[in-house]
Amino acid sequence: MQEFNGYRTDINDLFNSPPKTEDARNNDNNNSSMEYEYPSTEGNGEEGIYEYITEISKPASFFKKYCCRLLAVLILAGLVAVSIIVCFVWPKIFHHTVTTTTSRTAPDSTPTYTTTKIPTTTTTRISTQTSQTTYTDHGKTTVTSRPSTRSTHSTTPTDGTSCAPTDYPSTFLFAYSNDFSSETVSDTWDKFTHYRNYYDWFGSIRFDTEHLDIQFHKDIKDVTSTIEGNLPNPIYGFSNSSIGSNVFDVFEIFFSNTVAPVCGSIIVVLLKRYPNEADISRIVSLIRSHHAIVHVITSTTPSGGSQSKTMYSVASKTNGMGAFQHDQYFWDAIYTLPLYEPPYPIYATTIQVSGAGTKTLPDFYPSRTDDYLIEITYQDHVPDDSFQMLNLRWTNVGDSGSYNVYSENVSYKWHGGTLTSGWGSFHGVNYSISLVYNYYLGQDVQNLQIRIYSKT
Repeated sequence: MQEFNGYRTDINDLFNSPPKTEDARNNDNNNSSMEYEYPSTEGNGEEGIYEYITEISKPASFFKKYCCRLLAVLILAGLVAVSIIVCFVWPKIFHHTVTTTTSRTAPDSTPTYTTTKIPTTTTTRISTQTSQTTYTDHGKTTVTSRPSTRSTHSTTPTDGTSCAPTDYPSTFLFAYSNDFSSETVSDTWDKFTHYRNYYDWFGSIRFDTEHLDIQFHKDIKDVTSTIEGNLPNPIYGFSNSSIGSNVFDVFEIFFSNTVAPVCGSIIVVLLKRYPNEADISRIVSLIRSHHAIVHVITSTTPSGGSQSKTMYSVASKTNGMGAFQHDQYFWDAIYTLPLYEPPYPIYATTIQVSGAGTKTLPDFYPSRTDDYLIEITYQDHVPDDSFQMLNLRWTNVGDSGSYNVYSENVSYKWHGGTLTSGWGSFHGVNYSISLVYNYYLGQDVQNLQIRIYSKT
C-alpha cells in the first residue's frame, strides 16, 4: 500500500502568537457579534470628513492611537481565514486521502488481522484440495452417506501429475467387504495396529453395501472404535451372489474426499466378493494420478461376483501386492504386506510365466548398502494347484544372492496364501536380476508380482 503525503497548513505561519484551539473556535462562533469602532461621519459634510482624515494622517499619531485596533482586525481576519480553511478546504483534502488509500488497498491486499485469523489447517486444506481438483470431470458417481445424505463425488484426473508424494504416505485407508465375518475384519485390523507406522491420517470404509460411508481420523484408536461400530452385518449386504462388488466406488469416494490428503496414500482392500467389471483402465488412472498404491487381500472363498482377477490386476498396475488368502489368516497377510517402515517400492515388476524356466528381469540399482524387503506373489489365483518353486537371483562382479520359495513353505509358513516376503542384502551397486521358476501345469499362465522395498 502506497503512502500519500499532502500539504499541512500551519497556523504558526499566519501569526506570531497563534491562538489556542479553543480560542479559535470561540472567535469563529462569535463573528456575528463582533463590533468595529469606525469614526462616525453622521452630520458632517465633505469638509468634515477631510478634516477628520487630515487630523489622523500623521503616521506616528495614527499607529500610536489605533495600533491595538489594527492588530485586533488583523487577528480577526486571520481567524476567519483559518476557519474557512478548517471548515471547507481541509475536510475535502482529508476525505480524498482516505478514499484513495482505501480504494487501493481493498482490491489488492488483505488486512493483516484477517490473515492471522485464518486457521493454518484450513489454509493447508484449501491448498491440498486445490492441487487435487484442478482437472476435467470425466464422470460422476453418486453414493449415499450416513445419515441418508446423498453426495456426489467427482472423479479425478488421469494425467498422472495431480500431486507430488512425500517421503512417507500421509494417509492409510482400510476398506473391507460387508460379506466377511466380524472376526475376520477385527482380527485383521488389530494385527495392523500392533506394528509401528507413521501415517498422519487413517480412513475406514465398509463396502458391498447399498450405502457407503467413509470416515477419517488422526488417532488410530478412534479408527478402531469406528470399525467396531461398523462391522459386517448381513442386513446391509447384497441379496444374491450375482451382484458384483462395488469396491470401485470406494476409490471414487476416497480420492474425492476433502478431509484427508490422498497423494501418495496406501490403500488395503479386504475383498470377499469379486467385482463384475473387467475394464480397470479408468480406476487405475485414478489411482496413479494420485501416486497411490493399492494392496488387495482376496478371500479364497468368494461370496459373489464374476471377475476373480480384476482387483489383482489393479494391484499389479499400481505397484501394489495382490494376495489370495483364507479368511481366518487375513491377519497374517496384512502383517506380511509392506505397510510399515518400508511402504514404497524401489523395484517393481509384474511378469508372466508358465511351466519351468529362467527369465531375465530388469536390473536393480540400490542407492546404498542395506537390507531390502522382497515381496513376491507366486500365483495369481487359488487354489494352489501347480506351484513348485521360485528362485529370485541377483548378481554383479563382486556380490550375489538369492531369495527362494518352495511349495513346502506355502502350507506352514504362508498358511496356504499366495504372498511371500523376506529380506535380502544388497550393496550400493548395479545388480542383474533373474527368476528361476517351476510350475507343474505348463499350460497355466501365472502373473507374478515382484517388489523390493527400502527402509528409507
